[in-house]
Amino acid sequence: MILGIDASNIQSGGGLTHLREIINHADPMKCGFSKVVIWSKENTLNLLEDKPWLVKRTHPMMNKSLFHSFFFQRFVFTGLVRKEKVDVLFVPGGTFLGSFSNLVSMSQNMLPFEKEEAFRFRSFTTRLRFAILRFTQSYTFRKSKGVIFLTDYARNFIENNISLNGVRKKISHGIGLRFINPPKQQKAISEYSFEHPFKLLYVSIVTMYKHQWNVAEAVLRLHNEGYAVQLDLVGAKVNEAYSKLESVLINDKHGVVNYRGLVPYDELDRVYKEADGFVFASSCENQPIILLEAMSAGLPIACSNKGPMPEVLKENGFYFNPLDVDSIYQTLKEFLINKDLRKKYAEQSYNTAIGYTWQNCSNNTFEFLAEIANESNIKKKY
Repeated sequence: MILGIDASNIQSGGGLTHLREIINHADPMKCGFSKVVIWSKENTLNLLEDKPWLVKRTHPMMNKSLFHSFFFQRFVFTGLVRKEKVDVLFVPGGTFLGSFSNLVSMSQNMLPFEKEEAFRFRSFTTRLRFAILRFTQSYTFRKSKGVIFLTDYARNFIENNISLNGVRKKISHGIGLRFINPPKQQKAISEYSFEHPFKLLYVSIVTMYKHQWNVAEAVLRLHNEGYAVQLDLVGAKVNEAYSKLESVLINDKHGVVNYRGLVPYDELDRVYKEADGFVFASSCENQPIILLEAMSAGLPIACSNKGPMPEVLKENGFYFNPLDVDSIYQTLKEFLINKDLRKKYAEQSYNTAIGYTWQNCSNNTFEFLAEIANESNIKKKY
C-alpha cells in the first residue's frame, strides 16, 4: 500500500512538531505501507528527516499565494495523488478540497469552531480566515473515512457541531524526550527574595486567546504585596495582543515581567529547566503541547480551567479563569504559598506526562491509517 500525506498548509507550531515527530518515529512497512508520499511547501519539506520510504513532493503553486494554494488543492492535487497510486491520504492540517475520497483528516485547531474565541480578534481578515477554515475543515471532516482527534474535548465539541460519517479515533500528541526532567524540590515562598525570586514561566505566542496581560497584572499585584515572584513570557507576538500586554507592563517599575520573545524550539527544554513553576492561561486549545511539555519538565502548574486543559492536566494543577485577573491572582497566591501542594501536583503531572510519547502517537497514527486503507481496498474488491 501507498500512503499520501497532504501537509500543504503545515509550516510551523504544533502542527509542524507533530508532522516531524510522527515521521521520525514511523515504521510504515510494519503497517503494510511500502512508500509514503508527502506534499508540502519547500520550507516544510526541508525540515523533515530523509527516510528511505519517504518521497517528498512540492509544486510551484503550493509555494505561492493563498489563492494559488486554493487552486492547487481544488483542481490539481487530486490528479497528483492518483498518479502516485495512493491508497489513503492523511490530512493532518484538516483541510482537503480535492475530489480524492479515501481521506483520514485530523483536528488540530479549535479556533475555527469556537466562535467566541475567534471573535476575540478585532481584525476582520483574521475572523474571515477562521470562518473560511470552519467551512473547509467541516467539509473535509464530513467527507473523511476517518477523523483523528487529540482530546475527548475536541471530539465532543466538533461532533456536536458537525455530522461526521467516518470512524473517529483519539490519538494524543507526544512529548520530546529532551523535555523530561524530574520535579525539583519545592521550596517555601519565604525562601525566595526579590534578588532571587520564584521564576514563573509562560510559554506561548502572545495572541488574543492566551491572556498574558491578565497573568502579568496578577503577578504585578502579588509582587506589590511582597511576594518574591518573577514572570518570564516566551513566545512570538501578535501586535493586537501585545499592545494589551504593553498597557500592563507600563506599571512594571521593577522588571517583574520579562517578555523574552521567541526562543528556538531546540532551546526550549533549557527554558523549562530554568523555571520554578509554570502558568498556562489559554482559553482555546485542542491539545496543548506546551502544557504537556511543562508537565514533563516536572514543573508545578497554575492553569486555565477552559477547554481541554482539565482533561490533560487532570486534578494535578491550580486552576483559574483566564478571563478574570482576580481568579488568576488568588490561584497564583495559593500556588506560591502552598509548597506541599506544588510538590504533589508536580510529581503527579510529571508521571502522567511521561506516558505521552511520540512513538505511541506515530504507531497509533500509522496503524489507524492502515486500517482505513485496508477497509477501502476490501470494499474495492467487492
